[in-house]
Amino acid sequence: MKAAFSSITLASAILLLSNCNEVPPRERELPKPVVTDTRPVGDGLKVVGYAILGGAVVVTLGRLLR
Repeated sequence: MKAAFSSITLASAILLLSNCNEVPPRERELPKPVVTDTRPVGDGLKVVGYAILGGAVVVTLGRLLR
């Protein structure tokens, strides 16, 4: 029993001390974020908005002329 306890203690001490010589990792350069161009999406939404507005105007004029 004493031999098993001492071998576990010795193994844990070796593992603990073997970690002391590790060189700290260099800070990695973080990847630069990819900037996407959202102007085409904004232009598309503008066209859809104008289409909805135009449709509403046409429907309103149609009901008035009836």
